[in-house]
Amino acid sequence: MRWLAEELRRRRVPVQYPQLPAPAAPMPDQWRDVALAELEMLAEGDGERVVIAHSLGTVLWRHLEAAGTAPRVDRVLLVAPPGMTPPPPGLEAWAFAEQAAPAWRSPATMLAREVDPYRPEPLGQVADGWALPGIVLPGTGHLNPDDGHGPWEAVLDWALTGDARWRLGEGARSLDA
Repeated sequence: MRWLAEELRRRRVPVQYPQLPAPAAPMPDQWRDVALAELEMLAEGDGERVVIAHSLGTVLWRHLEAAGTAPRVDRVLLVAPPGMTPPPPGLEAWAFAEQAAPAWRSPATMLAREVDPYRPEPLGQVADGWALPGIVLPGTGHLNPDDGHGPWEAVLDWALTGDARWRLGEGARSLDA
């Protein structure tokens, strides 16, 4: 994500890249406040408004959607959503296993590996529970630098144009919502 933000800025694309307090120890109220402040700054600009959230950030975005506080944006990519059964410590208040999926205000898609150490469920199960389409990439990992992921041109292209080239070839497969 850091590379993506830097690359977009290099191309003179306005970027908000919120740094959530205590990312390893979720603080839902503080996370919500930071996200909403950053999204408000994004709303001040011209052009497309695109959200890319990773891991627990995907849970934050779902919470904002469910609470009706997520602003309308042009598109959303939810990368490597974690499993929420049981919810990660600190996010029990955001547990939504029994809640219906929110009415998504903006078009959203999930993107994740077949196997993710933070998601015991298959992505299809998570995508169905969130009522979203998903794209499954082959292999194992959390789509972060720790599993060898670095600069990712396909996500840059998606951020700039909405073109999801990762759907083509290389073993990626699409899930229906």
